[in-house]
Amino acid sequence: MVYVLIANEFQLYYNYILKRGLIMDLKDTEFFSNGIPSYVLIGNVNTGKSTIFNFLCKKDVHEGNYPGTSVFISYGNVKIDDEQCLILDTPGSNTIFGENEDERISKKIISNSPESKIIFIADAKNLKRSLALFFHYAEFGIPVIFNINMIDEAHIRNIDINVEKLEKLLNVKINTSVAIEGDGIESLKKKFNEASLLESKIEYPDYIESYLKLASQILCSNNISRGVLLSALAGDDIFYSHLIEKSCPNTFSQIERLINETRAKSLKNIQLLLIDKYLEKAEDIYNQTVWESDQKEVPFADKLGILSRNISTGIPIAIFIIFLMYLFVGKFGAEFLVGLIEGNLFGDIIIPYTEKLCRYVPYEFFSRAIVGEYGLLSVGLSLAIGVVMPVLLTFYFFFGLLENSGYLPRLGILLNNIFKKIGLSGKGVLPMIMGFSCITMAILTTRVLDTNKEKTIATFLLVQGIPCAPLLSVMFVLLSDMALWCYFFIFFVITIKLFITGYLVDKIFKGRQPDFIMEIPILRIPKLKGLVINSLRRTYHFLQEAIPVFLFATFIVFILDEIGGISFIENLTEPLLSGFVGLPKESVNVFLMSFIRREAGVALLTELVDKGIFNQIQIVINLLLISFLIPCINAIIVMVKERGAKVTTGICGFVLIYAILLGAILNYFLLSLNNIGII
Repeated sequence: MVYVLIANEFQLYYNYILKRGLIMDLKDTEFFSNGIPSYVLIGNVNTGKSTIFNFLCKKDVHEGNYPGTSVFISYGNVKIDDEQCLILDTPGSNTIFGENEDERISKKIISNSPESKIIFIADAKNLKRSLALFFHYAEFGIPVIFNINMIDEAHIRNIDINVEKLEKLLNVKINTSVAIEGDGIESLKKKFNEASLLESKIEYPDYIESYLKLASQILCSNNISRGVLLSALAGDDIFYSHLIEKSCPNTFSQIERLINETRAKSLKNIQLLLIDKYLEKAEDIYNQTVWESDQKEVPFADKLGILSRNISTGIPIAIFIIFLMYLFVGKFGAEFLVGLIEGNLFGDIIIPYTEKLCRYVPYEFFSRAIVGEYGLLSVGLSLAIGVVMPVLLTFYFFFGLLENSGYLPRLGILLNNIFKKIGLSGKGVLPMIMGFSCITMAILTTRVLDTNKEKTIATFLLVQGIPCAPLLSVMFVLLSDMALWCYFFIFFVITIKLFITGYLVDKIFKGRQPDFIMEIPILRIPKLKGLVINSLRRTYHFLQEAIPVFLFATFIVFILDEIGGISFIENLTEPLLSGFVGLPKESVNVFLMSFIRREAGVALLTELVDKGIFNQIQIVINLLLISFLIPCINAIIVMVKERGAKVTTGICGFVLIYAILLGAILNYFLLSLNNIGII
């Protein structure tokens, strides 16, 4: 019966995401065709590309997979001079030679869209770094518009940019913006038709210039840019493959021989040589156009940023932030808002009034289906809107505060040495922290990690123990009325288990220790309006997806209860749950709901706790088991897409078995502590 429920939910969810267009291959959108002007947003990580993209496209924003990958790309339309233009938002790149999946996608887009134009987004406070990346993209023979974003942060740091001189030196139209405020977006639109085709600004060694000249002569009719030739020379497999694709076998054999001869002439790795050349030119242009005034005092934001990533001060700051989260999400969200909505609104007004209305319907079955023990209103809607929604809203707000303030990368630096012990670098903090928001999205963000080993370890850790925001929200509701040791025990077990299993998995999977290179944005105070809007939007999208699933899960359990299926499954699983794990047989209902959606199971647990069925130890074990068991169906779908069916089956099978074993061990441990009076 459980497998039937999972299959039904899988089909329901799959149909849902197909309907909303969340699974899509970008080749189906006929990109870069039909004569529609196309623009590609390019830039370093954390330059505000996505913010600019959202302002440009407003509500006309879509998302889909780039062909042949699991990476989601945003695209949309904007009207310029009464003409529809297609805009693509590419992932940020630290270097064009980057090898993580996001950076590879940016290169694929450039190689496959020669008729498009580039909108290059630079960071005003890190202009030198942006210029180095820009000079490489300039070699691809694609018209460019240059936009300098976050100009306000440069002014705060007393950085003055001579935009007019920079425009002349680069021979490109330059726009300035403060994207988070929407400033400069309209002026950027006006420059869409002023994209400039750039000439190379770099002086390469004679043997590279000779290579470019000879290769161009061999490929005279193939329209291959200098950028492709340089990248192929540097050993970039994407552009190397592009060169093979655009050349006939005889022509490519000549190019391949020329590449090998040129590499042999260089005393330095070609990739490093090119990067040095771009940095050299960036330094030269930067020194001519940018002035940095001496600061008498380091800004408070910079001081706090430094303190937050040092061990001695960073750990107390992290603990303080966790405490603030507990107060805001655990106390304000889980106690006050849940009491207001679930207790007062649903418990005192909506459900009693609906019970009175149901009396006018002569069929008792109908009344039980709506406001009964497993009623659609009394359980389904009440749990989704009254319990999950208010806590989730406060969680998304607090998480957005950490995300937009620039604190998370600093936490990555703080935990880098610890994460090395489990096969991850400090970058691994990002998907791990994201896991507390949404496991599905966290699995997607593992693509920012550099190696397959890291991605597999991160996926395994996410699946086998991190409670997502909806699950956390209901956990906070339950824990708010329990002893303080329950809080500490649950999150202590989750944390310790993550590091122990991570350490063991690191030893099992072979691979190199990942490097740690991460862009550190300026520490800033996020805009309250943006945080509120984003939190409401995330919560709305959750409810839009979750309410049908909650109602579906509740109705399935209601029907099972009506036909005696619940009692049958309880009796069938009693030896395992009651005899081995030590839980009441009513836990079956909780796990049935959890298989469909994890937070639905915990929400039902709150109903059963109110009836006095579970003691504190059993509540703790239930919460841990739900956290450890297989994640929701949407996470499994994404995991299959990211890691493959074989890895997904292995991870889920292992997690299911060890979760039950661990639950039994922890239950025995807590009972022993209880018997000697410690808890």
